[in-house]
Amino acid sequence: MGSQTDPPPHITGLKHLRVLGSGGYSTVHLYEQQVPRREIAVKVMRGPSSDLFQSEAELMARVSSHPAILSLFGAGVTEDGFAYIVMEYCPPPQLWTVARRKPLSIADALRTIIQISGAVETAHRAGIIHRDIKPANILLTAYRRPVLADFGISSVAGDANQATRGLSVPWAPPEQLIDVANPHPSADVYSLAATCYSLLTGRSPFGAVGQKDDIFQLSRKIISDPVPPLQRPDAPEALKRVLEVAMDKSPMQRYPSALAFGRALQEIESSLNLPPTTIDLLQDSLDGPDDAGDDDDSGTRIAVFSRVTTPTQASPAAADEDDDVEETDEEAPKRSLIVPSLIGAAAIAAAVAGGYLVWSTPGEERPPGSFATIQADQAAPLKETAPGPQGLAGESAEDGTVHFTWSAPAADWAGEYQYRQWRGASPTWETTTDTAAVLPAGQTCIEVVAVRDDRQASDPVHVCAATPAPTP
Repeated sequence: MGSQTDPPPHITGLKHLRVLGSGGYSTVHLYEQQVPRREIAVKVMRGPSSDLFQSEAELMARVSSHPAILSLFGAGVTEDGFAYIVMEYCPPPQLWTVARRKPLSIADALRTIIQISGAVETAHRAGIIHRDIKPANILLTAYRRPVLADFGISSVAGDANQATRGLSVPWAPPEQLIDVANPHPSADVYSLAATCYSLLTGRSPFGAVGQKDDIFQLSRKIISDPVPPLQRPDAPEALKRVLEVAMDKSPMQRYPSALAFGRALQEIESSLNLPPTTIDLLQDSLDGPDDAGDDDDSGTRIAVFSRVTTPTQASPAAADEDDDVEETDEEAPKRSLIVPSLIGAAAIAAAVAGGYLVWSTPGEERPPGSFATIQADQAAPLKETAPGPQGLAGESAEDGTVHFTWSAPAADWAGEYQYRQWRGASPTWETTTDTAAVLPAGQTCIEVVAVRDDRQASDPVHVCAATPAPTP
């Protein structure tokens, strides 16, 4: 099993058709299952069977019934001792190939990421952190529905081998590049947002346009640079703000869950008058035994989300599904791998703002659940915007800089402010807890947004300061 030219393994009941792709850990083959007759993807590990490969299958089994997660059909070991996983086959072209050729529309990108956010939230509630969310790991089924794949480096509690796993740098959060040994759900929130950014632009957020990325320079950008502006004139400001919050350098400043991020995107859909996209979750039954025969469809609506604030922990499994392997379609992206310890640890660690928490481990088995649907009209992270800054005004100083001041939205305000030059060439947002900001000489207009501690943002407030008339 060292290369794609190796003979395919014999698996009873399956007929080999062709190799789909190959990577460092495994080879993925296309087989035809005889009974029932259908095409399936079979991932075969390179080398003898291992606990890590079995762990990947077990992780997938926990959540693969979710409509936005790749279906798992089975697993086993060949006569030659090679472990394999049998999965749903997703025919080309795949999502990342499509988006690299032509970025997705706002509507298509929102619809895709909202559905995947439900898959990620469901995995988190099952105690799994994916740790490798990126465009190439979102496949399209035969019905062109997006599904999350590649649980090969996912995390569950107690795996001592996390630090040796590879990861995909372009979509990895800063803290994952520095310390991979303590994964947290907020890492997946970052990667979800980075994936959304990529679907809208056809490139990774910090990638150089038209150039091959140097993995170490890319890592430094992710850790220290602000999120580059989303160069989409049709993208609303609200979408840009949501992506910036979800990709904050500090894990604790991001949306608190994949569900919260998905709900924010639902509200953007609503503001654009787009058809609503629902979020499917694996929810523990809210009904007692006496309600088992109740056909009232209101039971499919989730009224509370208490489990979102009490996540369970996770730790890594083995190789991967699709992005550990090189796609055979043209323009298929190759996996960018890096071992975080290779980065200059001390210098890079100093660039990260804030820390992150260790996800606590549950002590009991989770009861079986059933899928419930969150309708878009149940979400309200952006519909009722936070109050904005009051009394924004600016005054030019003798040195040419412009000093702006404002008042808090309310006496009991708790939060921060984001500001940037308005109508200028520098769209980068700055963050402050003060009610004042200074723009360099020549920048006379400012845009300020108030962001409450619950991450709910106000509408932007603008003002331009009068500049002194030139002296004759």
